Amino acid sequence: MASPSVLPSLGEDWNYYQSLLPTKSTPYFILTFMVMIIAYAWTSSIDSSVKKLPLVNPAGFFSKNKVKQEYRRSARDILEKAKKLYPDQPYRMITDFGEVVILPSKFMDEIRNEPKLSFVGGIAQDGTIHIPGFEPFRELSDPSALVQTMTKKQLTHFLSKVTEPLSEEGSRAISLNFGESKEWRELALRPAILDIIARMSSRVFLGEELCQNEDWLEITKDYTVTFSGAAFELVAYPVALRKFVHWFLPICKALRAKSARAQAVIAPVIAKRVELRRAAQEAGEEIPYFNDALDWLDQEAKAKGANYSPDSIQLLLSFVAIHTSSDLLGQVILDICQHPEIIPEIREEIVRELRANGWKKTTLYNMKLLDSIMKESQRLKPIGSAIIRRSVTEDVRLSNGLLLKKGMRIHMDGLRMQDEKVYENANEWDPKRFLNMRTQAGKEHMAQFVTTSADHFGFGHGEHACPGRFFASNELKVALCHLLLKYDWELAPGTDVKPLMRGFSTLTNPTAKVLIKRRENVELDIDSI
Repeated sequence: MASPSVLPSLGEDWNYYQSLLPTKSTPYFILTFMVMIIAYAWTSSIDSSVKKLPLVNPAGFFSKNKVKQEYRRSARDILEKAKKLYPDQPYRMITDFGEVVILPSKFMDEIRNEPKLSFVGGIAQDGTIHIPGFEPFRELSDPSALVQTMTKKQLTHFLSKVTEPLSEEGSRAISLNFGESKEWRELALRPAILDIIARMSSRVFLGEELCQNEDWLEITKDYTVTFSGAAFELVAYPVALRKFVHWFLPICKALRAKSARAQAVIAPVIAKRVELRRAAQEAGEEIPYFNDALDWLDQEAKAKGANYSPDSIQLLLSFVAIHTSSDLLGQVILDICQHPEIIPEIREEIVRELRANGWKKTTLYNMKLLDSIMKESQRLKPIGSAIIRRSVTEDVRLSNGLLLKKGMRIHMDGLRMQDEKVYENANEWDPKRFLNMRTQAGKEHMAQFVTTSADHFGFGHGEHACPGRFFASNELKVALCHLLLKYDWELAPGTDVKPLMRGFSTLTNPTAKVLIKRRENVELDIDSI
């Protein structure tokens, strides 16, 4: 469950959202004067050392829209070109977020824990978190850091207690989406994976009552897609105008409606829990406790004296889980389908570990081949090609003398994870790459899926590394255990497995289809463990 980018992937909805955007540059003609003022103010505040950095996709005032469209289509190509032209050097790039400084990964350890470089500040700079419907992402910038604390402290601590519930819900969700037929049939992968992850995540975040609530599940899935489209459309306008134009955009209206629906679904659940606790206290009985994120958040909020919106945080948690975990799960399945020779070994490992220890956190830890496969798929196709993004809150001078001024944005080139200097045969999917790395002295820990480093930062790195990655790891492994033991898989003829690139976002192909059937002879009935 990685930290969300401000522009999540759009999937098959890309064409729809693109059709909503004004064609050519008509609205930009109207806004040109304001854009020029903003651009001048920004460039005049940049330190001279930054101005000297090469701009890899330069544009005049009247061609900036064209350059941004090119960024949306070919951001990774621009990054690769820049890496060849300016190896190990910072440079500037025009993006949907304005002009940003791209740092090569050699600066990773230098900036990863720098307190003057803010993750949440980058989100705030987009001018969307105070727009109705975007409230969940406002919670990330709250000084109490309630979400981050709950995730690091409570969610990770209770992993051993949620493994069995994850398996129960995963089994139910997978059967619902993939069926029990022993005949080959073709289906679209993405919708099924979205639903499975939504149901499994909701079991832990909201408990049994809401994880099977069809209204809530529909809201969380719709919110994820609608938020993606709304964010995508809003960045077509200058930041200063976004707080006004959102009122006139149909997709932003839809986002507000989904946020309101989420509150309507969660409010009665919270009220019911309050009443149960009040009644138990009056009767002198044990106060009921629900081992889910609703209760964990309540505990942390009371400890910190913080106010929070339960529905907003739940939408945030669901969004991050659906956006990142479902994308990676889909990619792992596609990669395995392209390398079916590895399936018998994966099944043997799953059966061996589950038969020996059952559904425990340690069991999942010992599935080291499965762990290696997940890390390798994430290495080759991370959620973005420029994963580390920060806002400069105070001036910072880097070791090479470059002064990053307050208010600037920086991104980090993520191409190191596919660099031949770092990984042998870097562009090939090697399921045992990280399994073999565990046998090398000093690399045992670094090779684990949840470990971040300057060579593999699919979950970010440093202070702002994804705090939910331990939960995501367990959730994905549980889902894959059911999917691989219970079903046979093949790619559907003619399916496209090439990732979809949209700006810095890199999405598992949303059109991919698979052939699937329930297996006749299963080595282990994992539902009875």
